[in-house]
Amino acid sequence: MSTATDNQIRSRLKEVRDKLSDARDRRAVAKRERDACKEAFATMDTQGRKLTDLPEFKNAEQAVRNLGTIDDEINELKSAETGILQLLGESIETLPVHNGRNGDGVPTRPWDGHSLLRESEDFNRAREMGLFTSRAQFGTINFGEIASREDAARFVSQGPGIMAAGLPAAPAADIQRTGWYIQPDFRGILPPLLRPLNLLDLIPTGTTDSNVIEYVQITAIPGYAAPVAELAVKPQEGLTSTPATAPTRTIAGYVKASRQSLDDVAGLATLINTLLPYDVRRTTEAQILNGDGTGQNLTGLYNTTGVAKPTLNAGDNVPDSILAAMTAIILSFGEPNFVAMNPVTWQNLMLLRTNVGGAHTGSYLYGGPGQLDQPPTIWGLPMVKSVVIPQASPLIGDSNGCTLMVREGLNVKTSDSDQDDFVRNRVTILAETRVAFVVWRPSVFAVAAQG
Repeated sequence: MSTATDNQIRSRLKEVRDKLSDARDRRAVAKRERDACKEAFATMDTQGRKLTDLPEFKNAEQAVRNLGTIDDEINELKSAETGILQLLGESIETLPVHNGRNGDGVPTRPWDGHSLLRESEDFNRAREMGLFTSRAQFGTINFGEIASREDAARFVSQGPGIMAAGLPAAPAADIQRTGWYIQPDFRGILPPLLRPLNLLDLIPTGTTDSNVIEYVQITAIPGYAAPVAELAVKPQEGLTSTPATAPTRTIAGYVKASRQSLDDVAGLATLINTLLPYDVRRTTEAQILNGDGTGQNLTGLYNTTGVAKPTLNAGDNVPDSILAAMTAIILSFGEPNFVAMNPVTWQNLMLLRTNVGGAHTGSYLYGGPGQLDQPPTIWGLPMVKSVVIPQASPLIGDSNGCTLMVREGLNVKTSDSDQDDFVRNRVTILAETRVAFVVWRPSVFAVAAQG
């Protein structure tokens, strides 16, 4: 080949390599654009929207297509570079990498980890000697013929460098302590058992647009009306009332989680979206019963002034105290429609027996173990079981005497802007509600306190 021709080919080679360098730079930019588009699509709200119509999806699709076009261009330029070098009688030493990609990040052919060994004469000679074959059996697996000690010693003694040049260095590892040989028996996430929130279903709900509700409780009905004679002075009526206030309170809770865990752990996001709202509702139920009204607490029924607490007589049992509470509500012109009690109190009630035949030998008052097909009632009222109710204080009431006023419904919000969430690739998931609890008529509720 003449010098002039050689120089022209090398000039063409430089041109190809300049284009290849430019393509690699454009690929780096395209890869960053693709990653940015993927992030924008992954973080957007797709609820109720068609994915393929979203501009974020189309941008990500186009970014992936652009990156693939540049990859094809790089491969073509590399092929041209190799062909020109062959014309010059030269070659490129390309070392394979473990992840199946070359220096450009472009996919290449899979690397066989034994390719270096197969190019070694020592490896070929060892294979011809039968050191890598065996006919021994282990169960149904053929491990090949195991070389004798003499054959192995003879092969190694043929030279100090034999086999060494073609063998990669073995990593230092203790096979007995390497846990990844055995796959763990991973059963996934087991959701906790959630108790039913029955009391929230009993309380009526309403809405409010304010952060405080002011109202007047009528604590007594006028009772001075009387027959009067002609021209006589009529009796004056009187209303007994008490001003009351029900502030709107925020009940909330949050959890932090990495984006990777929400993406990679199946069902984790769904579980969080179930547990956080449940915890807010559970706290709301506890507040409308036991809130003490201090700080940011609601005022619950057990701490509301005017709720009846009938006095027990000596020897009164649970049914006796519940009937006395019902009577107090009826005398206040209420109509009781539920009895809420602790599960332990309910159990003791179900175990009550007659005294016929001695203690613990009579018939069950509530039908016995075989007669609980229908929800049990007491004095005609359905029994609601809840661990929030104190064991010694069943609650009886007319549920229409109170209302849970909702200022802001239960919402679940997600953000990566809290603290350093964005730089940590972490999100904060928040569940909250704003409610006020109004007891319009405290006298239509009663506590059947046990002695």
